[in-house]
This record gives sequence, C-alpha cells and structure tokens, in this order.
Amino acid sequence: MSTVWRWLSRLLLMLLFVVAAIAAIWGYGRLTSPTAAQQAALDLMQLPPPPDGDNGWAILMALPEAPAAALPSAVDCGDGMDCIAHIETALEANAATLEAWRPRLEAATRALRAPAFRSPEDLGPFDALPPFQPLLRLDGLRALDFLRGDPAAALDAACRDAQGAIVRVVRPGTLIEAIIGVAVFRQHATLIADMRRRAPMDALPASCTALGEAPDAAAEGTLCAAMRGEFQWLSQQLPAILDPLPTGYGPQRMAPLLHDIDWLLAHTAERYATACGPEAEAMARKDRAVVYEHIDLRWVDRVAFPVSVNLNEIAVPALFDYTERQLDFVAQRRLLAALLQMDTMAPTLSNAERFAALPAALRDGPRPLQLAEDGNSLSVPLRSPRSQEQPAEARLPLPQRPAAGSEAKAGGPTVGLD
Repeated sequence: MSTVWRWLSRLLLMLLFVVAAIAAIWGYGRLTSPTAAQQAALDLMQLPPPPDGDNGWAILMALPEAPAAALPSAVDCGDGMDCIAHIETALEANAATLEAWRPRLEAATRALRAPAFRSPEDLGPFDALPPFQPLLRLDGLRALDFLRGDPAAALDAACRDAQGAIVRVVRPGTLIEAIIGVAVFRQHATLIADMRRRAPMDALPASCTALGEAPDAAAEGTLCAAMRGEFQWLSQQLPAILDPLPTGYGPQRMAPLLHDIDWLLAHTAERYATACGPEAEAMARKDRAVVYEHIDLRWVDRVAFPVSVNLNEIAVPALFDYTERQLDFVAQRRLLAALLQMDTMAPTLSNAERFAALPAALRDGPRPLQLAEDGNSLSVPLRSPRSQEQPAEARLPLPQRPAAGSEAKAGGPTVGLD
C-alpha cells in the first residue's frame, strides 16, 4: 500500500508541477502583453482628430430618396467609358433621368467633398453602412452639365470632385472609403481629360490647376491612413462580435482564461503598422509594394491566449493586395497632373513637345508615363490585381494638336519613353 501511495504522490506532484508551469507561462504571457512593439503599433494606429466641417458619413446616411431602385444603365457611365458620349446618345431622355436623380447625387457630392468621413462611435457590427454607390455616379451628372452649355462649371465641378476623391483616399476613415475614393478619382480623371479634349481653349479653373501638381508618393502611396481607419473600425466591432467565446471554443465562463480581445487588437495593430513609417514611405517613393510578412507569435501567447491566437490565424484579412492599388492611384494622379501641366503650355506646342517639356520627375519617375505614337493620348501602366482583369493601363485622351514641325516633315517618332 505504501508503494502505491508513493507512486500516486509522485504522479500528483508531477501533475501539480505541470499545472504550476502552465499557470506561470499563462501569467507571464498575460503580464507581458502587449509587448513594446505592439504598444508602439497601438499608438501608431490611433486616428488623428477629425477636421472641422461636414462629416461625409452622416451626409450619405441622410441622402434624399432615390427616384428608382437603381440608376438606369443609360446614364451610368462605368469605368473606362467616354461618359460625355454615353450621355449624348439620348441627351433629352438622359437629362430627364439625371434631373430626377440630381438632389440625391448633389447631396452625395457634398459627402465626397466633406473634410471628414467618420462612422459614429456607437456603430454596431450589424448596423447599415452608408450607400457609397451614388459617389460612383457623379460623372454622368457632370457630363450632362457639360453638354447642356456650361462646360466651364462642369469642368470645375469635376475637378473639385476629383479633389474630394483624393481626400477620401489619403485621409480615409475605413479601407472601403479609400477604395471608393480611388474609383471616383479614376472616373473623374477620364472625364476631365475628355472635357479638355472637347474644349481645349476654355480657361482651366483653379480647381483643375491644383490637380496639376505632382503627387507626393510618400504621403499618398501607402496604406497607413486606411489601416488606421480599419483598425479603429475593428476596435469598435470586435468586442461585440468576438468578446464572448465563439461557438465551439468552450463554455463562456472559460473566456477570461482562453481569450482576450485586447491581445487580438494589439497583434492586429502590429500587423497593420507595417503600412506606416519611413520604410513604407521609402518603398512608396520607389513605387514598390510593401511586403506584409507574417508576424510570428510568441510561444507564450499560445498558452496565455489560445482562443485568441486561433481566431487571429483564421481571420487574417486579405487586405494587402490593395498596396498595389494604392500605388496605381499615385500613378494615375501623376498621369492627370501631366495632362493638366501639358494643357497650360504654349498653344503653338505639339503634344510631343509638351510631353518632352514635362518635369522629368513627373514624366519619368519609377513608373514612366507614355505618349501614344499618334500623340493623342497619355498612359501609364497599372499593376494591381484588379488591373489584370482589364487593360493593364490607365489612358487619358489629349486634345488634337499640330504635330511638331520637324516630325511632321520627317515622319519621325513622337517623344516617348521605353
């Protein structure tokens, strides 16, 4: 009997030792979280105070009622379309449709141009998001106004829309806002170019002149602001979604031992912070996408936060394909800036001469702009996964101008870049 008791005592001591070791590791993991790197990332992910003025989120949530379930395709220009020609095909009918939609679209214009775009702090995980679609339908309204005899005002409105889209990309409240901003800018860049092609002698408004300034790739080419907004949104939503243990992870009374939302957010912040800082900015200047490497977990975290670790590994969002899309946006900003700078040059110059006169940093850069052989369009290559499904370039039409004298006689090539 004494021998049996002695072995049982040893087994019990071993079990107590194992439990004590696990408890010590669990406590160490809890006491040392967040790590210094995670705390720095949490600080970096804080959004700056919103600017004064209208909140685009609130404006979109209070748009006037739509006259129909959806905008008819006849007045929906879509990507890469000559919007002015599209609206012109049935001008009277399309004008009647767009006028019925104008109150809703003009309200969406105010949302696009608003200085801030912030969700309410009490937004729940199942609350409705704003209707973003009207932001993508403004080009038809601008094309209509251009065709109805007020091209100067229509051009000014299109350029101010493009400026608003840039703000949505550079200072977004969420990643989806930045994505919408990129799409709106792309539409309006094409529309602005078409307006200049049709009315090249009209004066360029100040709103368009501002778009002629070359973009700062370090400020506009990273996802830092979008990741900050995305992190703040997650900070609002995750406690309501994942604070209780999800089904299959054990009884709720075990949640304090197995799961911690704060750890999940700290690790998320560390991953998102890759988009910020001098290294990310230097990569953007070189037109190179940041590589978001997997951040290894501490082994003690797997003991201290086992459910949180599992949720983190199965719920890593596929966000980082958007890095290339952000760099494509900077390339399209350069493309429109080049077109507008060429527009302000001496009227006697050909498109080839104007292109050659552009600043080298704008024309060449890490992703060179290209002038078509006939001199009537300007393009830049695109690289994002989205562009692989479509022609992998952004192209803007130029006004037809006389060829350079020497080239017109000799039939030589236009100025361009390989």
